[in-house]
Order: sequence, then structure tokens, then C-alpha cells
Amino acid sequence: MSTADTAGGAAGSPDGQRQRYWYVSHTRPDLSHPVERLIEAARTWQPCTGRVIDEFDFEALSARARPPEAGTPAPRADPLDVAGGVLDILNLDRYRRGPAEHLEAERERLLPRLARRVEGGQPVRVVIPSFPGRPYNPITHQRVAPDLGEAYALVLLARISNHVATVHPPGVEFVICLDGRAYNPFYGYTDEADHQYPRDLQRFIDRLGVGRAVTLIDLQDLIDERAEEFEALRVQVRAELESEWRQPDYPFRDELIETMKLGTNTVALNAAVVHLVKYLEPGQDIGDLFRRMQDATYERARRTAFEYMAFLVTIRRLELIERRLPDAIRGTVHPKPGQYSPYLVSRATRIAPWHGVAVLRPDGEIDTVYESEVFADTARYTAVYLRGDYTPFLYEERVPLATPDTPGR
Repeated sequence: MSTADTAGGAAGSPDGQRQRYWYVSHTRPDLSHPVERLIEAARTWQPCTGRVIDEFDFEALSARARPPEAGTPAPRADPLDVAGGVLDILNLDRYRRGPAEHLEAERERLLPRLARRVEGGQPVRVVIPSFPGRPYNPITHQRVAPDLGEAYALVLLARISNHVATVHPPGVEFVICLDGRAYNPFYGYTDEADHQYPRDLQRFIDRLGVGRAVTLIDLQDLIDERAEEFEALRVQVRAELESEWRQPDYPFRDELIETMKLGTNTVALNAAVVHLVKYLEPGQDIGDLFRRMQDATYERARRTAFEYMAFLVTIRRLELIERRLPDAIRGTVHPKPGQYSPYLVSRATRIAPWHGVAVLRPDGEIDTVYESEVFADTARYTAVYLRGDYTPFLYEERVPLATPDTPGR
């Protein structure tokens, strides 16, 4: 067992358990939009107005990859000095989510690694397991293809790389380690359902001209390279976690299960809910049916959470990504100590691009929201479709009409 697995608390206590597996990160769902708004919207339903465009202007979007005025840096000859300048840029507030200390604490360990890339005239590398795909979810999004949100995330990464290029001309290569195929078995999806997603991401990279800054690999391919070792260790990890999860007071387990309810495939229950709402039979006990649906949801989410945790603990102990890319900084979409978390969305956005739909605000800002937020207030948005698509590539937020009490903006 590695030091990272045991550091931070006494094993057996809730705090010790949570810190022991601190790297098992997850995104809590945004539940800030009340159900009542959706119910009222259903009562008075009017679909979003829409428009169809032949092409999206990827060239204009890629212009956002130009970094803000960075000045003219002084020449640096020492690779370690250049590496320090690279870390300073990566850790700027406008590029970094989470505390600066998360990366700064690793400076002495990372500098030699970066200096070797600098000395070899290579881009420094940041590897980020992310972009799991977009399975249909009636709360988060209907669209299963990537939308403007993912394209904007690629631009934000290229923007960081271009800024780093002012001190190290090759810039940064962000290696996106696609994790959807590895997650599909325990979330309840098939690889075939999202086989096109990586291809569409690559098409975005090509159209945006950011191929120097962003490359793609598949996490499942890394697992397949060490399949026997992975399976043997996962058996051990699952036995360890089963013991941990049997403890009655384990808040991290409960927190993880609650989080996994949103992403776990509940398509059968989605259909059941619609059926009951539209065609409830006389005499049916809706309370009992609802409790059974809650129980089924919990059971599915519990299985997902357990297997997700076992998976992450296994690849961590195998050092799967680190051994495959030993010269890279470990990146993350969940800020945590020792890793680098770049912005993949605007600083005001609370969810990842693949967890929702893209909204173009009146001031030109690109945001991501759950599509249910749009459904609750359709008069506020225009749905923009690419010709040939069945679901919006983005939503445009309308400028509110000026009234005596509400000035225009």
C-alpha cells in the first residue's frame, strides 16, 4: 500500500477513511433548481424558439485561445528556470481552479521533470483523465454528441499552452485521457453507444487548430496494456473496500452514492416515471411505487459508487497513468493537492461541459448548465442547431426586454 493511500488520518475512523482514499474524486450534482419550476413549465409548456446554422464559426472561437497580454519575458537559458516560469503561468488565477498551493507544494518534485522536457525542446505535458462522454440524461442534457461546451474547453487549454509558449515556445501538451469507455461497465452504458464521441472531439481539435496543445488517449487502452495485473489487483481492492463499506458510519460512502445517482443509468426508471405520471391506474399506490423506485435507484447508485471507487483505487496503486506518462504533470477536473486543475469552463460555471449544455450569454461568455434549467424557462433561450443535427449545439440566452423597472442591458 502506498503512502498516499494511508496518509491523512487514522484508519478505521470516518475521517481516516475519507483521507485514505482522498483521490477518489467526484462532482456533486447541482441541485439548486427546484422541481416546482419544471412542473410549472410543463403546465404552460412552450418550446424554445430555434434556428439552424449551416456551420459554426470555429475560427472565431479559436481566436479566444490567444492569451491576454503577457508582456515580453526575459530570455531564460537554464532549463530549471524555464520550468519554474512554466509552473508560474500554469498556476495563475485565471487558469487554475482550486488553491495555488495544490500545485505549488509539488514544485520541487515537478521542476526536474519539466526541465527534462524543456531541455529536449519538447512541450511540457499535463495529463487529465476526463471527457467521459455524454449519455442521454433528462436532467442534464438530451444531446449525446459534444457541443460548444467541449469545444470551448479545448480552446481554454490551448490558451494556457499559448501563454506558456511565451517562456517555452513548444508550450503545453494537454493529454486528455478519455475515461468514458473505462467507466461504462459500472455506470451501465455500452461502448457502442458513445463510440463516436472521441471522433467528434478530435474533429473539434482539428477544426479549432489546437492539435499542438491537446491530444487524446483512451484510459481503457492503458488498462488493456496491463490487463492481468489490473484484474488481479482489483480483486484485492474490492475485498478491502467491501470490508470498509460494511462499517455503519462511513460518510464518504454515503456521499459517493448520492453523487452517483445522477450519472448512473436509470433509463428504465425514467420510462417508469413518465408512464406513471401519464397513465397512473386507478387504485395504484403511488407512494409504494415511488419508494420502490427510490430503492432501485439507490441500489444501482451504490453499485456504481463501489465499482467506481474500486476502479480508481486500483489504477492509483498501479500508477497506471504515471507509468505510462512519467514525464507529465498529473491533471484533474477535481482540484486536489498535488495535481493541476485547469479551467475547462468559464470561472462562473459550476459543472463540467459534458454534464450539461452550452449557453452563449448576451455578453459573449460561454457557460454550461443542466438542460433542465433551460426547460424550466424556455422563453429565455434560443436553441441553435447545426444543420443535420437533432439536438441543439448551443443555446443563446436572450437579452431581456427593457421595462420601466428592468433596464435593458
